[in-house]
Amino acid sequence: MKYFRAFLTPYRIAITVALTLMLTELAVELTLPLLLSKIIDEGILQEDLSYVIKWGSIMVGLAFLAFASGVTNSFYAAHVGQSFGFDIRKALFEKVQGFSFEQLGNYPAASLVTRMTNDVTQLQNTIFMGLRIMLRAPLLVIGSVVMSFFVHPGIALVFAVVIPIVVVVLTFLMKKGALYLAKYNHG
Repeated sequence: MKYFRAFLTPYRIAITVALTLMLTELAVELTLPLLLSKIIDEGILQEDLSYVIKWGSIMVGLAFLAFASGVTNSFYAAHVGQSFGFDIRKALFEKVQGFSFEQLGNYPAASLVTRMTNDVTQLQNTIFMGLRIMLRAPLLVIGSVVMSFFVHPGIALVFAVVIPIVVVVLTFLMKKGALYLAKYNHG
């Protein structure tokens, strides 16, 4: 991991921007349902059109903020992933150029090409998905449970109990599936 961290260090600012934008998008997505409930409770039920228009306009503005944050986050995440991939490929190419003929004989050309293309592409995609989705999904679940306490604490308690159980069951099933695949692929 230290090896990859060295390749990510030049992109600290872009990573920070991408994560900040992802958190902004997430915060807006978690806030919009609360604002919608406010519009229904205090605007529609009270037949106050000005209230609905005011908070509806705020929701539209926040939706545009979330959209802009998501698009910009994707740009920065892609930039970091692509730049990281470029740097890794460059380092691999320089390393291969330093090989002796004997060392080159140990690595078939197809293997070197695969490592410089497919393997590095997998790393790039992991970086992109990490900055765009992987961190976002668990934070969305946690944030949703926290926000549900504001809406209805009784239902929130159900979520707080059920979600960890679902996570444990899914983890168990994924491990069993991985073991089955490993056994199936080797035998």
